[in-house]
Amino acid sequence: MSQENAFVYEKTITAPVELIYRAFTYSTALREWLCDIATTNPEEGGWIYMVWNRGYFASGYYTKLVPDKAISFKWIGKGEPAWTNVDVTITPFDDEDRYKVKLRHSGIGEGDEWARAREEISKGWAMGLKNLKSTLEEGKDLRIVERPLIGIYPDDLTNLPSAAFEELNVPVNKGVKVRELVPGYGADQAGIQQGDVITAVNGQAVDGVRTLLSLMSEFVAGDKISVTAYRENTKKTFTIDTKPQKVEALPGTPEELAKVLEDRISNALESLEGVLENVTDAEVSYSPGQDEWSAKETLVHLIHNEREMHTWINDVVAGQERFHDQWSGDQLFRIRATLTTYPTVDDLMAELKRSLKETVATVAFLDQSFTRIKPSYWRLGMELLNSHNHIREHVQQIEDTIHEARSRMAEEG
Repeated sequence: MSQENAFVYEKTITAPVELIYRAFTYSTALREWLCDIATTNPEEGGWIYMVWNRGYFASGYYTKLVPDKAISFKWIGKGEPAWTNVDVTITPFDDEDRYKVKLRHSGIGEGDEWARAREEISKGWAMGLKNLKSTLEEGKDLRIVERPLIGIYPDDLTNLPSAAFEELNVPVNKGVKVRELVPGYGADQAGIQQGDVITAVNGQAVDGVRTLLSLMSEFVAGDKISVTAYRENTKKTFTIDTKPQKVEALPGTPEELAKVLEDRISNALESLEGVLENVTDAEVSYSPGQDEWSAKETLVHLIHNEREMHTWINDVVAGQERFHDQWSGDQLFRIRATLTTYPTVDDLMAELKRSLKETVATVAFLDQSFTRIKPSYWRLGMELLNSHNHIREHVQQIEDTIHEARSRMAEEG
């Protein structure tokens, strides 16, 4: 595919031409098929900046924009010796809404200084354009659909309450706790148990969930990997068969999606209310340690998460998500500020329910035409259909904190 120091790719895509053009000019669209973070100013001379979680990034500026026909931009990536050029043309293939997308990345040099860049560029565009076709035609992001999984629900060891960490009785303070196992996946079949703490994958250290996800992105579904974990003081090694992620069918309309979301949220809330039944204010105000959340502070976090969700949905629909480095998390000062407005568990639960109701309504009021933008609708749907798991994760955290509070209070008489 290389010619005259250029890589040239062609892909026939069945999709509205304006959505193909959008895929190269809108930040949300770029995230949905090519990179992990993007920000753009789609006008000639405007910036284009892309980041991949594995450590690579590229920046540049648009040099030519012909709506629904052509896009050109300058490009320089991490460690690359000089600027190169990317030219994309979109031409009708036949009368059935099919278009030929031709991408030419030129100006790529030869020799050792260009070797890594040539590898990155060649592999990146080949995988990217395959994913572009999948997302535009079916909505499915192959980086998720084909992502290798071991089948666990993970927790950062550093995020556990003090008592919950002590109960693990492990000789490490960084890693990933196995909160739950997914039946039938590789971890379950290999003998990993709930409560094990993963510290390495194929000999590479795992200090948290983010690192684990980054390491797993280097494999493909079906690969066998070696996982090192502690079960209390015993170090164990497991050989695990990875499997592709099971992706459920997405409801066809926003109203149907909202209904499924509402049902799942209701079930998660039922679990949360069960944990909070008959608690005292002292128990839910108890903090396991410095900078660790009480049960009430965890409820504030869930409220903040829903407020962020409303903003994110709006950004996805607009097609221009706000640039971010990493999730900033909830700082204690912000949580405590919210507690001044909602000081009791009843106050907090009422506000959480209002926020969740607004999330469901936000989805229900989406215009049906949004489903035409298949990558965005699929991505939004997948995130929402799994959002109830975030509540369930913190239900366990709240339960652990309340249990520790009761134990400490009993010791103190």
